[in-house]
Amino acid sequence: MESAEYRITTAEIDAKGHTFRATGSEITFKGYMSVYVESADTKEEKTKALPKLSDKEEVLLQKSESKQHFTQPPARFSDASLIRELEENGIGRPSTYAPTITTIVSRGYVQRVKKQLIPTELGNVTTDIMKQSFKDIVDVEFTANMEQQLDDVEDGATGYVKVLKEFYPPFEKSLEIAHETVKKVEIKDKVSDVLCDKCGRNMVYKVSKFGKFLACPGYPECKNTMAIRVTTGAKCPKCGSEVLVKQSKKGKTYYGCEKWPKCDFMAWDEPLKDEKCPECGGVLMKKTGRGAKTYCYNENCNYERKNTKK
Repeated sequence: MESAEYRITTAEIDAKGHTFRATGSEITFKGYMSVYVESADTKEEKTKALPKLSDKEEVLLQKSESKQHFTQPPARFSDASLIRELEENGIGRPSTYAPTITTIVSRGYVQRVKKQLIPTELGNVTTDIMKQSFKDIVDVEFTANMEQQLDDVEDGATGYVKVLKEFYPPFEKSLEIAHETVKKVEIKDKVSDVLCDKCGRNMVYKVSKFGKFLACPGYPECKNTMAIRVTTGAKCPKCGSEVLVKQSKKGKTYYGCEKWPKCDFMAWDEPLKDEKCPECGGVLMKKTGRGAKTYCYNENCNYERKNTKK
């Protein structure tokens, strides 16, 4: 079906050198909205139309309200919004979106905080260096254009040698300049309150491709490392040990027993520490997101309830 059509009216009112603007809209042709309307469309449909006005018409002030608005920073990217941004700018392909996000998370350029991708200090420093030394490459239009050139190579419309000759000489010069001008940047490790059990120093946080871990700052004299323990306070439903918060290789949070691999308990849903199943006394699990609920981990118990927002 055809799209709906709107009449958009904007009125600018001059009051002693100050300009006030009002916008109204009204549907002139419903189109597909005759049979299907989303909630967002419903709000748009209810937008009030402006009264009929003519150029140079004098209007009277009925009332005024003074309000102060502060510009809010743009929201942090989530996986979904970042993929949407890549799609809109013609960067990458569906098969490259997930590996791209996995790479920037696993290499410590960003970290996931409540489904948001937050740049780390390493990510900010790397971005600043890239923007300073490789301005032509760290650019949305360059990336999208390179995608098109690679498509042309695949289709046989152009040769890969030509594409490389156009790209590499200026890139090589930028690389040489960067080697000479970019100074070595040292990112200080964050000190933890965990003591090294071999030499007694306060261990520091390090990042590898497998995520964060603790390492002794006395390296190479002391090469001690240990995993970061984040406890939930809940007990493992299989062996009664502590349940830890863990990260998968793709940066996704899950919950596992501290006795792994002796105990193979693992779950994507968080076990509750302060509440037991009212029917069997087992461990309750909290599922978030779509279909949010609290349910019993015991397979022989059917207890569950919907989660309600407080």
